[in-house]
Amino acid sequence: MGGLDDYGDYEQEAARDHFIEQTLRGISEDSVRSYLGQYGDAVDERVRNCIDQAEELRDAGFFQPAVVLATTAIELIVRFLLIHPLIQAAFLSDEWAYLLTERIASGRTAEDRKLLPKILQHHNIDVTTVLLGNGDELWETVVSKVYPKRNKIVHAAEPTRAEEAQLAIDCATRLRADIVLPISEKLGFTLEVTGLWCRTKTQNGGAYFTPRDPITNE
Repeated sequence: MGGLDDYGDYEQEAARDHFIEQTLRGISEDSVRSYLGQYGDAVDERVRNCIDQAEELRDAGFFQPAVVLATTAIELIVRFLLIHPLIQAAFLSDEWAYLLTERIASGRTAEDRKLLPKILQHHNIDVTTVLLGNGDELWETVVSKVYPKRNKIVHAAEPTRAEEAQLAIDCATRLRADIVLPISEKLGFTLEVTGLWCRTKTQNGGAYFTPRDPITNE
């Protein structure tokens, strides 16, 4: 991997994109299922707690922290329920997971914004078709409005309106409901029935994974 540092910026980005594309083609569903079976419960609990607290803060009129917590929920989903399962399943390092997440979160270029949709296409999920209640695309709203707003709050204490807090909450909620839950169902998890990632259903009865937390390593 170190050889990538010898390329210019354009060549380096092109090499990474090609590597990512080739890697995604070789990932098995069993490997993704194993990762989510172990770590899904801990991450999903953090996600739901962030969304719940964001809603409480919004209701209390604390719009800035509501945006920050809702955006944290989005980042947890992207990093640990979408990107990390694929990267670990491909036997790659945390460094690659971090790299991809940072590129996705920055949305600096059109290609960065396409990374998550490209990854989800391998699960036959088209995130660009998921719309918010106002008709705007969910993912485009995340990268063009929610992430930038969170950054301005954190780094410049920018004033925030109730509508902006609600938008961040809506994006986090829809990302979980319309992207994560369909993936869990496709992979055979019983999440919507049992509330657990660690149990799956199969033709042979199912499987149980030992829950762990990827953040605390416990």
